[in-house]
Amino acid sequence: MSTSAESTQPTTVPMTPISQLARDNLAALSNWRVWWHLGMADVRNRFAKSFIGPAWILLNLALWVGGIGIIYATLFRQPLETFLPFLTIGFVVWGYLTQTITDGGNAFVFAEGYIKQFTYPKQIYVLRVMVNAVVPLVIGVVIFFFVMLIMGRGLNVGMFWALPGVVLLFIASYLHATIMAYASARFRDLPHGMTALLQVLFFVTPVFFTVDVLRERGLDFVYKYNPLYYLIEGLRHPLTQWTPAPTEIYVSTGIYIGVLALIALLVALRLDRRIVYIL
Repeated sequence: MSTSAESTQPTTVPMTPISQLARDNLAALSNWRVWWHLGMADVRNRFAKSFIGPAWILLNLALWVGGIGIIYATLFRQPLETFLPFLTIGFVVWGYLTQTITDGGNAFVFAEGYIKQFTYPKQIYVLRVMVNAVVPLVIGVVIFFFVMLIMGRGLNVGMFWALPGVVLLFIASYLHATIMAYASARFRDLPHGMTALLQVLFFVTPVFFTVDVLRERGLDFVYKYNPLYYLIEGLRHPLTQWTPAPTEIYVSTGIYIGVLALIALLVALRLDRRIVYIL
């Protein structure tokens, strides 16, 4: 009888490292109150005791776009009513991308105390970085809408074509932050190196100049082989042209996300169980 009873008991299937990572990611998403609270606390702390608080995001962007926009519109002989919205949304998305990359490098390092004391999935601290970066992104998009109205462009339902680009942007930025979080916990100089690299990429990515300018000078490769351009254009084209972005934008972004996902998986498989000891 005991043998029969034992044979009917369910056996526990051991989890593979990949299934463990998948479960941790799902658990992190379900604990949204934790990462949302941590992320918003970071935003409040950034502007603690500031007289105008998060309005500095709006002021900095307005001064930058207003000053640089007029200069470069004249330099590149671009109509201000089309160039200024182009520049605004490009700069806003670029700021979001760079913040998720650089802050992602400190996601686990700055959360060392939480990681060693609590059993929350580590991906919560990556999502915390995402929240911290989304606030300036939202404020920037609101400013973009005002710029469109001021420039007499108005708003159009075609802007909703930007939604697929938003989804792809969030997926890519989460993978960026995940890779940086794991790799930077092991190599502490990585965030500094990425900051320097991003400063160079800013000047070779079509953020404040159009691809037409590059084509005219035979510099097509500057944007064709730059995945960050495709992430930006997935939002910028629908928001400024009111039509879906060209198919190549979505295809190139999808391929890039696939590569990022593979890198993130390999890095996480190698370092996930060692993070506590590395920190």
